[in-house]
Amino acid sequence: MTKARYLLAATTLALTVAVPAEARSPIEGRWQKGNLQIDIKPCGSALCGTVVRASKKQQARAEKGSGTDLIGATLIRDIRPTGPGAYSARVFVPDRNMNASGRIKQLAPNRLQVSGCVLAIICKSGNWSRVN
Repeated sequence: MTKARYLLAATTLALTVAVPAEARSPIEGRWQKGNLQIDIKPCGSALCGTVVRASKKQQARAEKGSGTDLIGATLIRDIRPTGPGAYSARVFVPDRNMNASGRIKQLAPNRLQVSGCVLAIICKSGNWSRVN
């Protein structure tokens, strides 16, 4: 009987232990810079940042610059970790219709610095805050 109880207890324990989910990246979630908000979430084997909110002015500039409908557009793609709190990415600048190589640095749990460079000489960066 002891062996049967042991087996029952072990089986019960095995069934109740949760299988751990894939580790979530610390930069996943909603981020804001000014009036622009993006959601960073998995897309394929990497992460992507898709626009979920933008001002009318930002939307008009994107439409004029590249014909892009800004809401729903993926501005940051192929986000991949390069070290602790550091990521590489591809950045699309819709008002200039340009792609840039990008870097993301997590400055704090609720703060990112996103930078993009074209031809490694024309660079721009900005800080993003997490939206709760």
